[in-house]
Amino acid sequence: MTGDGRSFVSRGWGGGTEYGDRYVKKGLRLGHLRLLQSLKLTGALSRAAEVLATSQPAASRLLAEAEQITGVKLAERAGRGMTLTLYGHSLAERATLILQELDEAEREIANLKTGLSGSVSIGAVTGAAMEYVLPAIRQTRVTHPGVQVHVEVNTSDQLTLALDAGRIDFFIGRLPDTASPRHYDAKYLDEEPITLVARAQHPLTRQSDVTMEDCVAYDWVMQPEGSMLRLAVESYLRHAGIAYPAKVLSTSSVLLMMIAVTQSNAITAVARPVAEFFAANPNLAGAAKMGPGGALVPLKVDQEISIAPYSIIKLANRRLPPVAQNFLGMVRAISKSWSDPSQI
Repeated sequence: MTGDGRSFVSRGWGGGTEYGDRYVKKGLRLGHLRLLQSLKLTGALSRAAEVLATSQPAASRLLAEAEQITGVKLAERAGRGMTLTLYGHSLAERATLILQELDEAEREIANLKTGLSGSVSIGAVTGAAMEYVLPAIRQTRVTHPGVQVHVEVNTSDQLTLALDAGRIDFFIGRLPDTASPRHYDAKYLDEEPITLVARAQHPLTRQSDVTMEDCVAYDWVMQPEGSMLRLAVESYLRHAGIAYPAKVLSTSSVLLMMIAVTQSNAITAVARPVAEFFAANPNLAGAAKMGPGGALVPLKVDQEISIAPYSIIKLANRRLPPVAQNFLGMVRAISKSWSDPSQI
């Protein structure tokens, strides 16, 4: 009650508020939300109509209805396309979350009905994929043969985009500095040692004491600019006052990276599990074509490059479906350093 005896109604979200479900009562439907989401993605009413498998006039009516319900302009013409207004963009963001939650609900109900079958989509940087994801997949094939596992291996910045887009349930990597921490739930998993790798007959393999200055005198093969591993190498060289390699081949493909190293005197920096795998399998990455000298070996460099540790990262506002929680539990069990007994 207020001082004059009138009832006070909170303007926040929740039960008993002034706003409540006013849009729903006025007729806002999933079709309106799907249209706004499609407009955000396509930037054109005609293409949004195609995504929704409807006609452009029908899409126009949906937009007009949504604007009448909300009382604001949601989209406007821009050349041959259509862009969302500030209001439209805000509602489209909410629409994406609502539709993703409905998709998750469908998956969760299906999993509950069939007993942890279905699919899980995860992402990982290369080292984590080899060290944690592959063993978890092997275990899943034995304990839950009905589960389909989809894996996206990429750099952490690309995996963050995949997580935002709903393509993956979670990923093992690092949260980029440009990402807002409050939007994500990141739990420490393990350290990632970095190793410099060259072919077995590289001149530096015959040298007893190898320094970073020796290494930068050769060509390098690196992940794309902005990737965490490359930033770690660049940061180390900068702080140590060591000149950057004169020639650097950039690629996100680990296989291409390794082939380039086996067929030249180039050097690359990779996670230690990756280095150990290729060193133990000399017939991979084009080494067979090169003969014994094509095998990959770690360089014994006296300096150590540090990189941020692995984390398991998911969206903060989303609960993982049971099948993803189960796979995550396998990943956690594989990591000897995991100490948090709670589910993400």
